[in-house]
Amino acid sequence: MKKLTSLIFTFLLILSLTSPAFAAGGLPKIADEAGLLTTYEEEKLEERAQILADKYHIDVVILTVDSLNGRNITAYADDYFDYNGYGIGSNHSGVLLMLSMEYRDWAISTCGDGIKALTDYGQEQIMDDVLDYLGNDEYYEGFRAYLELLDVYFEAYENGEPIDKSRNIVFDLLIAIGIGALAGFITITVMKSGMKTVKPQRGAQSYVTQNSYKLRHQRDLYLYSKTSRTRKESSSSGGSSTHRSSSGRSHGGSRGKF
Repeated sequence: MKKLTSLIFTFLLILSLTSPAFAAGGLPKIADEAGLLTTYEEEKLEERAQILADKYHIDVVILTVDSLNGRNITAYADDYFDYNGYGIGSNHSGVLLMLSMEYRDWAISTCGDGIKALTDYGQEQIMDDVLDYLGNDEYYEGFRAYLELLDVYFEAYENGEPIDKSRNIVFDLLIAIGIGALAGFITITVMKSGMKTVKPQRGAQSYVTQNSYKLRHQRDLYLYSKTSRTRKESSSSGGSSTHRSSSGRSHGGSRGKF
């Protein structure tokens, strides 16, 4: 019996050392099927992704593949997340970033709390930074920047203030109104203080030298017009657009080229 127990323990130990999924306490967070990363880089990213998942209870996955084999990248990302058992909690919270190298496509798939933590606006802002790296084939640096930004967005969501377009617009508007009101108050105060010695006049006679000016003709001239245009945002509602995957789960996400 002791020998059997010892053999089982040895087998499990070897398995834990040779299987990344087992060693991570679950599924691998970094699935580099396209071979874009070194072993060291993959391990560092795996460690960072696991820390985020443990800290915020939102799964963090990065997937790279050589080809989509004709599939839609959004459906591919959703299905990979769903059918491989990713997601934390009863609502399967998680965020997956996927790269396909064949036509240089990228996609983000969000689920559960990941939908609320990483809104459409958040995805757009994050990828604006990350694509600078991916476009130059700096994959490790891009993935590292992506994980660092996820930390910021996840923390904001955990604190009850998810970073989103609608919230930012209202905040910026309030700041602009406040600054404008303050500037106006200061200007009026300064002007008022400089006019304390001036007495009000009922007409303009006090400001004109007697018999120095005679008005012979009077007409109105239209000099110029000025048109001001304000850019209209395509969407100010914020939040996340969602769709149903083949498994029936609700997912958010976005996609593009790099």
